[in-house]
Amino acid sequence: MFTLEWSIGQSIISIYLLHTHTHTRKEKLALLCYQNQHHCKDNSMGSSSTLTSGRLWSNHVFLSFRGDDTRKGFTHNLFASLERRGIKAYRDDHDLERGKVISVELIEAIEESMFALIILSSNYASSTWCLDELQKILECKKEVFPIFLGVDPSDVRHQRGSFAKAFRDHEEKFREEKKKVETWRHALREVASYSGWDSKDKHEAALIETIVGHIQKKVIPGLPCCTDNLVGIDSRMKEMYSLMGIRLKDVRLIGIWGRGGIGKTTIARKVYEAIKGDFDVSCFLENIREVSKTNGLVHIQKELSNLGVSCFLEKCKTNGLVPIVEEVFRDQLRIVDFDNLHDGKMIIANSLSNKKVLLVLDDVSELSQLENLAGKQEWFGPGSRVIITTRDKHLLKTHGVHLTCKARALAQNEALQLICLKAFKRDQPKKGYLNLCKEMIECARGLPLALEVLGSHLHGRNVEVWHSALEQIRSFPHSKIQDKLKISYDSLQPPYQKMFLDIACFFKGMDIDEVKNILRNCGDYPEIGIDILIERCLVTLDRVKNKLGMHDLLQEMGRNIVFEESPNDPGKRSRLWSEKDIDYVLTKNKGTDKIQGMVLNLVQPYDSEVLWNTGAFSKMGQLRLLKLCDMQLPLGLNCLPSALQVLHWRGCPLKALPLWHGTKLLEKLKCIDLSFSKNLKQSPDFDAAPNLESLVLEGCTSLTEVHPSLVRHKKLAMMNLEDCKRLKTLPSNMEMSSLKYLNLSGCSEFKYLPEFGESMEQLSLLILKETPITKLPSSLGCLVGLAHLNLKNCKNLVCLPDTFHKLKSLKFLDVRGCSKLCSLPDGLEEMKCLEQICLSADDSVELPSSAFNLENLQITFELPPSKLNLPSLKRINLSYCNLSKESIPDEFCHLSHWQQFCYPA
Repeated sequence: MFTLEWSIGQSIISIYLLHTHTHTRKEKLALLCYQNQHHCKDNSMGSSSTLTSGRLWSNHVFLSFRGDDTRKGFTHNLFASLERRGIKAYRDDHDLERGKVISVELIEAIEESMFALIILSSNYASSTWCLDELQKILECKKEVFPIFLGVDPSDVRHQRGSFAKAFRDHEEKFREEKKKVETWRHALREVASYSGWDSKDKHEAALIETIVGHIQKKVIPGLPCCTDNLVGIDSRMKEMYSLMGIRLKDVRLIGIWGRGGIGKTTIARKVYEAIKGDFDVSCFLENIREVSKTNGLVHIQKELSNLGVSCFLEKCKTNGLVPIVEEVFRDQLRIVDFDNLHDGKMIIANSLSNKKVLLVLDDVSELSQLENLAGKQEWFGPGSRVIITTRDKHLLKTHGVHLTCKARALAQNEALQLICLKAFKRDQPKKGYLNLCKEMIECARGLPLALEVLGSHLHGRNVEVWHSALEQIRSFPHSKIQDKLKISYDSLQPPYQKMFLDIACFFKGMDIDEVKNILRNCGDYPEIGIDILIERCLVTLDRVKNKLGMHDLLQEMGRNIVFEESPNDPGKRSRLWSEKDIDYVLTKNKGTDKIQGMVLNLVQPYDSEVLWNTGAFSKMGQLRLLKLCDMQLPLGLNCLPSALQVLHWRGCPLKALPLWHGTKLLEKLKCIDLSFSKNLKQSPDFDAAPNLESLVLEGCTSLTEVHPSLVRHKKLAMMNLEDCKRLKTLPSNMEMSSLKYLNLSGCSEFKYLPEFGESMEQLSLLILKETPITKLPSSLGCLVGLAHLNLKNCKNLVCLPDTFHKLKSLKFLDVRGCSKLCSLPDGLEEMKCLEQICLSADDSVELPSSAFNLENLQITFELPPSKLNLPSLKRINLSYCNLSKESIPDEFCHLSHWQQFCYPA
């Protein structure tokens, strides 16, 4: 059984997941419970999540020692060495014992320490203070390590020599408290029997190094090393671990500072990936400097304030629980919304102060960013860690970040290894290239980014090319590093230079599949192009998030290349991405045929109306890509340029889209995305865009009809009309020979699906869920390529057509929530490809007997959330389920209130 417990705000959600197995796949039954309770802010465990990695401590190590013997010598040196390794040690710094009983402070320090080091010197046992301390340590069941400093372990164990004399004195002094003395004797014998270190085996420095190394492995079990062939990363990660205070309960802000390209983000990312599993919630906020300029700090605050919900759903996602959790706990999982920085700070503190948080703030450039995202340590729960990367050391100091790490340039041997890995695909240079490598390292100034880009550029090149590259780089010795990196860009073929600039100006941080789709629609070949850019280290791919990345220095280089095309007139540049430049060009009608792409990525809509010239796009004869977002255009818009290939205008304010002017067609247009354009009432004549392949009108809630030309379009392959709430039907007689994907989900007034023509053999995915349709057309049987049919929650659907059995390619059918559907039609045995039918336990859908002749068919039942809590369930019969006895969990079979449980036959 899998258990997940999570705190959302002031509530706790617990999920118990029972696994059962059919002969074809694993089924899951989730039993969820919700409990509303308040968390104690002083809880040493932070949140009550079972995901927390054990207890948090105030100290890693408690040092027990006899001050007169060792305080200024061995103990001092051991303490300093522990602190240098990031191991927090507690020692009693008072020279004199402060009474006959050890202090409350000392008792708390013992209880709040993970381990104890007992430094057994010749006069240790003569101190009742030390013996009480030792007794308390053993009572707390600490993991104890004795250090025999100038004493024989057997003398301690058998209490001979100075230890015998000490106990004779104690027996004389405590005649009336013999039991106390005997307890001390027993404690000393016990600790002497433990495995530890004997000072006679090593010199002091070597002994301390051994002890500290052992404790460090205990504090950070299995210190993770990087396996990505990142040169020099392990030593830098260890330096960071020494600052992190792993498993300590204090809240720490740690800064990594250094120049661009030195590897700050890489260090932070690797540390984050290595330890994020030890925290309740974790978040890596990339490119704070750039994102805050584009989207504002409030946008980043929202991501941070909803971190608890996001991480909880991510945990559920891995167990297939997201849909049912979202339905059961809708109120607890509401996304928090706000519109100002002050509210954002309060909400962040409220939502994260009871959680152990790992947060990375990457590329911070202004103090206001820190003040609004990690203003106070009290915003985060015990044990939280906030890692900040920045180029500005003073910024860290101003914010009170005292734990800092300077990102160092690569050492000579590390730099040589890195450039060889990129240029020769091995650790050492080829014969005759050593001096060339050293000269290139000098030019790169030890920057990992520069070495990667230059090394990748020179891969497979001969000595003459190396000399030429060095000569080119030396021609601008005092210029920015970007100028030296440009040598790699200059060597690209024009199509790949164009692709690099598109990514630098428009697509950094986007999903790679979306980027490829846009570039493909623009006539590019992204599969080979992006691979070449990755090989040259000009772009990166986060394979976990599937996002395209680019170092900010390379992005700056790319954008500078575009800027230099026309420094004083943005209308004569090939690409526009700045809100200021776009507004200037479109308001003043300064566009020219130099402009190829215009992308404005803003999460927040414009606050005021935009007074763009109505013919603003008329002069942009080469504009191939236009991607805009929510804005108000009171003056309207006349037309779009004929060269346009991709149009993404989320929240377009127009009631109708002027695709063309007069008789001019948009023959190159391949993609239209007008998602959430709430004013759009009618679609254009799609005959004006004969090569259109993708149409997205999702969330266009005022759209009542689409132009008749749409349903006879011959090139359109994807049509998404999800949540077009006022759309009632589509034009009759659909003859769309290229259509593969049709989504009408959530069209709440869509009652009639038109007849399908025989040419629609390509349609493979049809989504009609949550529509009020009563029946499907008999021509559904023409869709011989249909593989996926989703009719979930079509509550008015009464029947499926008799031609249903002709869907020979159908693999998946979802009829959950179709409460008026009584049965599936006969003839299912002809549908050999059918693999899964999804039903709800509440429904009364009858399956024809022919369904059970399909060997690969899985029939799954969804238990409604309202039925998950079953306190009155007395009997369950699984006699005719294809399950083995062993597949039924014991917890499920032995519930005390059940009267009868029939196992599968």
